[in-house]
Amino acid sequence: MEIDTLYQIRFSSPKELASKNKLWQVLCKRYFSKYVNKEACVLDMAAGYCEFINNIEARKKIAVDINPDTIHYAGTGVQVIQAKSSKLEGIESNSVDVVFISNFFEHLTKEEIISTLSECKRVLNKVNGGG
Repeated sequence: MEIDTLYQIRFSSPKELASKNKLWQVLCKRYFSKYVNKEACVLDMAAGYCEFINNIEARKKIAVDINPDTIHYAGTGVQVIQAKSSKLEGIESNSVDVVFISNFFEHLTKEEIISTLSECKRVLNKVNGGG
């Protein structure tokens, strides 16, 4: 099944998308904001409908997904990169402070997980604890 078809089938209801967004607003405000500095560069891996990246406060926001429709869900100021998680060529080494990944690794092979983690390590800012 093609990724765009899969996304059209999943969470296709605008009401469901709105409900999920409200949930992520609360999660970001009351929980994740404790761990994400407002001056950070945040990368949301497999961003999908951009619920996390749209709702977290950060200086720079990057959404990565293979789905070309992700750009339609990204909020103002979110940079969308259409790429595989194991090939983040559009992101400079040591340029990201936080990588957020949720409900994703279960869709990858062991090799893809290792490659994805290697790319995360590469892009994470070593000054702020990455790598």
